[in-house]
Parts: sequence; C-alpha cells; structure tokens
Amino acid sequence: MNNIQNHPHDWWVVQTKPQSETRAIRELNNQGFITYCPKYRKESLRTHQMKIKTIPLFPMYIFIQANQDAKKNIHVIRSTYGVNMLLKTGEKPALLSGQIIHNLKEIEVQYKNDADSYFKKGESVKITEGLYKGLEAIFHLDNGLERVVVLLEFMNKKTPLYMNKNKLSKT
Repeated sequence: MNNIQNHPHDWWVVQTKPQSETRAIRELNNQGFITYCPKYRKESLRTHQMKIKTIPLFPMYIFIQANQDAKKNIHVIRSTYGVNMLLKTGEKPALLSGQIIHNLKEIEVQYKNDADSYFKKGESVKITEGLYKGLEAIFHLDNGLERVVVLLEFMNKKTPLYMNKNKLSKT
C-alpha cells in the first residue's frame, strides 16, 4: 500500500499570532480552508492544583491543506484574524507533505490520553505543605494525576514518600 497516494494534498504552514491558534483555525475554517493543529496534553500547576491542558505541539504554527479551493483563495490567508503570515520559500508557500501530516495525526491519536508530566524523574522538588514542609526531595514516580513518589534523603539513604502532587514545587 502506497501511503503517498492516500494523502495526495500537501499542506502549507501558517504562523499565527501568539496564542491565536484556535482563533486562526476558526476563522480559516469559516472561510472554507481545511486546517490542522497538532496538540498534546500537558500538566500544569495552578493555585496548588494540577490541571491538564491541551496545547499546540508547535506553538504559533498551524497547517492548511493546499487543495484547489485553498489555492484559489490563498490571498485571504494573511489577512485572517489570528494569522501572522503564510510561510514561504521564495515567492511560493512552503509545502509540507501530506504523509507528514498523516503521521502527526496518527501520533496524536496514539497519545491522546497521555499527559506530559509537570515534574520529571530525577528533578529536585520542594515540599510546600504538611509535616515535611520546606524539605527538598527528588521526584521519582508519578502515580497518576494526584499522587507521586518522591525520595527523601535520610541518614544517607533515599526513602520513598508518597504524597499529593499539589504539595510540591520545582526548586
């Protein structure tokens, strides 16, 4: 099976204004363009609570399918709300293979339920609440959205401590 034949359209790369990917996509879709913005899930710590946000994989960049309708209306892309510019190579729009977009979509589906952890294994963290408040530890394991394992060094031995993730901060 030849994947290139299954994805005949190339895609253009559009640079958006900062944090305007959603608006640019909405406006471009309203104008009849087919758009794509690969996203991933990421944990963030806000007001002592772990939240999972879905954010663009390539901040400030989206893709437009370069089909015949898009080619007829290419002149309206640059003046669309949220769009900064259509990336070009010389005078022609920069092209991205349909196969690359297809692969990005497959990867996005494969990892749609995963979230990039706020803390990384081996990272130094500080305990912000409870009995161990103020102590530094090493982040070891994420047991889910709320619980983690950190390693406290006690008498030259690393001792695991299970606690809520929202009681930690990065050092």
